[in-house]
Amino acid sequence: MTTTHFSVGAVRLSRVAYAEVSIDPAKVGLSADQVTQISWASPVWADDARVRVAAAIWVIETNGRRIVVDPALTADEILRSGPGAEVHQQAVADILAAAGFPRDSVDLVIASHLDGIGMIAWLSEGRWSPFFPKATVLISRREYAAITSDGEYRASGSDALLALHDLGVVAEVDDVHVVTDEVTIRWTGGHSPGHQIVEISSQGEEAAIIGHLTLSPLHCVIDECALHVEPARAASTLRELRDRRQIMIGPLWPTPGAARWTGAEMLPIRSR
Repeated sequence: MTTTHFSVGAVRLSRVAYAEVSIDPAKVGLSADQVTQISWASPVWADDARVRVAAAIWVIETNGRRIVVDPALTADEILRSGPGAEVHQQAVADILAAAGFPRDSVDLVIASHLDGIGMIAWLSEGRWSPFFPKATVLISRREYAAITSDGEYRASGSDALLALHDLGVVAEVDDVHVVTDEVTIRWTGGHSPGHQIVEISSQGEEAAIIGHLTLSPLHCVIDECALHVEPARAASTLRELRDRRQIMIGPLWPTPGAARWTGAEMLPIRSR
């Protein structure tokens, strides 16, 4: 897979891709009819009636800091199950190093929410440790509370996150958390109780890494998705972000992983 680079003012963003596949649209809350009726879906965001998704690692470089966002989340069934789990994590570590982002060069990891542990944690002999050994993991205080409560909310990867918390590398953040002058985390809810997005603003340019508010750019023209805990809230927030005409980045989106709403379609943003 390839690494693509983007700029938002003085902020550099890099997308290190690990895998891309075409899947049954039902897995992202869509029907085949919905996909084929969107004229701009293929060939970037879909293959005919199948939706394209990816496992990727986004890296933000700002003010001398390296920040990773949602590294290969929601793929635990493939990347984190059975004997292949340690093989995949080493492969991801290798491609990150080849792209110029060795694991120990990362300062922070931001989780939009918990949907599998992805490459936030490293598994060795049945024990979890930080995938990025020098990084603090930031998660919404609301998300952590939901994970550790006795309520109905259950998140895949909770055991790994709690193991990291016990090691003292997880920090819970409030609804608005300023990471640097150019990067802010903001709680949105909608997809999960503590879902948050990463907003980037630099030199008059803006972008948002929107987590799982949309699992595919195609959701930007679909009213609601049943895969959210609060579908109406998620849809409303997504439309608000879309209509700003800023760069939108979806960690699960296929290459190039970023797009801008034109008023008629989600137009891919090419590497620059």
